[in-house]
Amino acid sequence: MGYPKWGWAKDEPDREAARMAALGELRRLAPMVRLLFAHPTPRVAKVLQESFDLPRAWMEHNGRDYSIPSSIDEALGILESHKSDLLTLIESLPADEWAVRVVVDTNAMIDKPDLTVYKAEVGSKYRVHVPPLTLGELDDLKRSGRTPELREAAARAVRRLKGLRTNGDPIQGVRVAGDVWAEFGFTEPVSNDLPSWLDLGVPDDRFAAGCLTLQSQHPGSRIVAATSDINLQTKLAALGIPFVEPPERD
Repeated sequence: MGYPKWGWAKDEPDREAARMAALGELRRLAPMVRLLFAHPTPRVAKVLQESFDLPRAWMEHNGRDYSIPSSIDEALGILESHKSDLLTLIESLPADEWAVRVVVDTNAMIDKPDLTVYKAEVGSKYRVHVPPLTLGELDDLKRSGRTPELREAAARAVRRLKGLRTNGDPIQGVRVAGDVWAEFGFTEPVSNDLPSWLDLGVPDDRFAAGCLTLQSQHPGSRIVAATSDINLQTKLAALGIPFVEPPERD
């Protein structure tokens, strides 16, 4: 039995701080990338594991690590190779019929129940997803909203959504107008790969988790959230999910 002839030198405080920051960024990105490959083949699973596990192990400096290369140049070459493999994997994701999918939250539906109002932001062709959280909150608000105006706005949004049933089954997807289609969600987000800081008991977190789950189901689409809620916008930004605000009320 032998031991490596090289290892990690003692970190200066500024270098250790930089290493901890990099570890945090790696831990933030890893679950979101894995969500793009919900059903990986063994080859894909191996690329994902090596692309994240090796740099994490190097940054954690846990004990004697036989994967440590003998020079910084060799380490950079290994990391560059894993980065290239990962980017090639991401670029190989299949294209989607819907280049853009818009997920609307409750306040967006109350402010603007017309699902075609996002053309200026995302283009003329997109598919709107109305998650069960939004549907449930609208039903609650139409009965128990704080003010008559809020109750009426929620009821108006519900009427608009129910009216889509005349065009077909909204669970399967129905045309709203032109190249804008809508789909009602009926399942809540559940995945072991969701970021650990998301609390599915918190509505904003559940909405954000639903956006990530939708991205996992449609990796070839660009997922965009429609919301004017600043707290939700902050969480979406932390997850790398773009968002748009509905136009102001008429």
